[in-house]
Amino acid sequence: MLMICENDHVRNLANFDVLIAKIISYGNHYKPTKGSIQLAALSLVSQNAHASIANVTLLMEQYLHSVSIRELAFETLKQVNKNLFKILRSTTTISEMEMYMLVGSGKVLHSQFASQQRYDFLLDNFCSIIKLLKTNVFYMPKEEGLKIPNLEDFYSILYLKNTEVKRNCAFLSNACIIRNEVMYREANGLVALAATVKMYVKYHYGWESTQFKQIANLVIRKAKAPIKKV
Repeated sequence: MLMICENDHVRNLANFDVLIAKIISYGNHYKPTKGSIQLAALSLVSQNAHASIANVTLLMEQYLHSVSIRELAFETLKQVNKNLFKILRSTTTISEMEMYMLVGSGKVLHSQFASQQRYDFLLDNFCSIIKLLKTNVFYMPKEEGLKIPNLEDFYSILYLKNTEVKRNCAFLSNACIIRNEVMYREANGLVALAATVKMYVKYHYGWESTQFKQIANLVIRKAKAPIKKV
């Protein structure tokens, strides 16, 4: 998923609201024939932008929370795998492939936006380990948490936590798409409408007019280029 600096959207909206406030101060002198830049239409765009940004903020918090919970769970998986490896080494000869499955699944990238594929790999690996243990007649752990049924329960927990992150990521992505439509859609997005309003005020009141000077320097533009996931 691509992450964009949320401050850009908030700043654009704040300046758009200042633009609307200036238009209100013009009173009945502001009478564009184009419906999309009339006061009522601009106010509706502002409301939609506020709602879409608030929704992205909420879903971002939920996504990051689920990522943190998942990371904690997979930290526990590293210790479980280490314990399994010790038992297998003492009870039977373990192949290089089996060793890789156990040791190789121990690393988790320490980043909030670590690759989703990494966690899918860890889950697949853990599932394979459990299948391997089921075929090992020498696997008889004393520790309750390392017994096959409990390992299967732990796998289910990890699976659900990983699925929750995927679901929250999808919700967040959809919310960002909606937000970007409201803010940056060609012709009718918030940024495009702000530019049209400025042009109208410029030609209606004049380049040197107080009305145009009040809004000319309001920065309302496209957001910075997306930042790719770590």
